[in-house]
Amino acid sequence: MFSQSSRSILFSGFALFAMFFGAGNLIFPPMIGVNAGESAYPAIAGFLVTGVALTVLGMIAAGTLRKNEVRIADRVGRRFGAVFTTVLFLVIAMLYATPRVATVSFEMGVVPFAGDGQIVLVVYTAVFFAICYALILQPAKIIERIGAYLTPALLVLLVIMSLSSYLLPNLNHAANESYAQSPFATGLIEGYFTMDSLAALMFAPVILGALASAGFVGKKLYGGMVKASVLAGVLLALTYLGLVNIGIVGDGDNGAAVITNVSHELFGRPGQMIFGLIVFLACLTTALGLMTASVAYFSKLVPQLSSHTWLIIHVVVAFGLSNLGLDIILMLVAPLTQLLYPITIAVIVVALVEAFAVRCYLTWSYRLAAYTAAALAIPEALNATGISAFSSFRFFLDLFPLGYLQMAWLVPALVALVLGLAIDMILKPATLAQEA
Repeated sequence: MFSQSSRSILFSGFALFAMFFGAGNLIFPPMIGVNAGESAYPAIAGFLVTGVALTVLGMIAAGTLRKNEVRIADRVGRRFGAVFTTVLFLVIAMLYATPRVATVSFEMGVVPFAGDGQIVLVVYTAVFFAICYALILQPAKIIERIGAYLTPALLVLLVIMSLSSYLLPNLNHAANESYAQSPFATGLIEGYFTMDSLAALMFAPVILGALASAGFVGKKLYGGMVKASVLAGVLLALTYLGLVNIGIVGDGDNGAAVITNVSHELFGRPGQMIFGLIVFLACLTTALGLMTASVAYFSKLVPQLSSHTWLIIHVVVAFGLSNLGLDIILMLVAPLTQLLYPITIAVIVVALVEAFAVRCYLTWSYRLAAYTAAALAIPEALNATGISAFSSFRFFLDLFPLGYLQMAWLVPALVALVLGLAIDMILKPATLAQEA
């Protein structure tokens, strides 16, 4: 039998997996299987680096929050941290991802059975967010509810689907140009755009809070979160490896079509129902995680409004956006993601260096790395708007190493980090042990 602490870590790891595993995570790997052909496994290896390893490292880094520290991004600067983190929560939780997963779950799981119509969409999203509201009313129990009930159901369905796909023959897809030339690098970029590393900064406080409520304190609290994060990462990796085979043996214009076709071929009409349940559970658990984290953040940011009020605001906004259409918001979110991701990765990397390499408080390392990443992320984000006035930024960005992969910020940020480390070592910052 598991001890109480082991059960808490197990539930937290299961819950964290489900919170990360949304509709995008479900459909990206099958499309890698279709588009990469015989290079599918080198491609999925790259996907695992940014889609899993970087995400787990993000959780580990976010768990290093210091005493009396509100946001990990405050290490760059208090104003910077407040603006950056607030924009992160607004974009990922309230305005985009939460209403988007409701819409996607409708399109992928309901439309094949009930048809496409505004009334059907309104009814479905009303039920979807009513479930979210009811489950989040008691945030202390949300991790247990997701980890103990929703995640096992999701995993069972995914295992059935993935293992059954090995019964079908390999279709020997021809790899498209990008995968044929550099499968690992192309998969790396696909994982980069899952946005899970952004969500790691949001989910870490939720997991820490759940473990703290279960009696974890001090080093055991952080150790428990690391174990839960690694467990979630292992589950994500195994799931992606199973899903990529669905793409190898299936076909379709997008990931949803690929899984739908394979599930129908394997199980007929019931297969489509299985797929619909997978999509619903994947989207529901992601929405629960995002909204729980966001409500907790804004409740602390604006304590004049109660947590319940913030929950109602989130539900109403997400419900409205999921029914009014997200096209305009998507135009804004894509550039904002290009802006937020480099800064997030820079902060994560410096936090890991601080905690496990130099073992001392860093200041200039955070500032130089984050501001350098931001300086190059801004023109990348402007170029992503598609506005012709900003198209010339592409030529400038492609002059940098990895610029053609939309990662022009990476090498300059690493150079800035080394320079920042040199400055911090000269200034001799206090060691982490001194705080204890």
